[in-house]
Amino acid sequence: MRFAKRAGAIICTIILAVTFCFGTTTAAAATQSEKSMNIRTINNDLPVPFSLNDYQVTQYKGSYNFVEKSGGYYYMYSPVTSKYRSAYAYIVLPTGFNRANHRNAFISLGMKGKHGIDLGITNQGKGWCPYMSDFNASPHHTEIYDDYVAPSTAKGAIITIKPVNSTTVHLYIQFKDANDENVGKVFDKDIKVTSGNISVSNEKLSNGQFYRFVSFITAGTDNQADGSYLTGGMFKNCQLYNGTSYVSWGKEDSTVKDCFSVSKSHVTLSWSGQNDTFNIRFNG
Repeated sequence: MRFAKRAGAIICTIILAVTFCFGTTTAAAATQSEKSMNIRTINNDLPVPFSLNDYQVTQYKGSYNFVEKSGGYYYMYSPVTSKYRSAYAYIVLPTGFNRANHRNAFISLGMKGKHGIDLGITNQGKGWCPYMSDFNASPHHTEIYDDYVAPSTAKGAIITIKPVNSTTVHLYIQFKDANDENVGKVFDKDIKVTSGNISVSNEKLSNGQFYRFVSFITAGTDNQADGSYLTGGMFKNCQLYNGTSYVSWGKEDSTVKDCFSVSKSHVTLSWSGQNDTFNIRFNG
């Protein structure tokens, strides 16, 4: 469910995002203003020492789901459940980014049934924009919505995903500037996916998992001394919605079953409550 991507891939605003997904219920995250952006004082210290060709798994919780030799990444999965209708996060966009002309970055939520559906933002050299990857399709299918590229003033993005039915998912993304004002075009769309993957019952993902991840990968040779970096990013206020209330989705919560990273010497992670901070560097 992972690397077919390489082939292509606050209070009023939160109310808007929540309204499209859940009616009039307000997200717990809406009580936490993003305006200060002081969350950007993030530790960018490099992992030491670096190692080339490093695909070592670091298991933070539960077990790991896969290893592919394409770069650095981390994933976090909910338990298999039928409790939740949607997933929400505020993405703090990385303050440092250099793709060395070949790495693609993904900051994403997703839902898994038989296979995964990634829904989030990607940067493949033209700026951050929404995308979707359907790993139930054969071959795996990725859509990149580059008509919605974030403007240079974007510092963060609200993201909400939900299943609609067995062949439709919904993705909402709104980029925000340093003053918490909307910038760029809102992405608020139903997206068709292949059948036989997810099940939906009572508007909830049935016997499935929500997940989130960051990956910094390449479709070509994985040169781990290419000087590329993806630093100063964060998932903030991560929550799952059960149809009545929002539930904390932090690493230490029961809503997280598995958490792991690949490429130990290049990936630095830290957690605080509902927030994940991430840095990925390949030394030059």
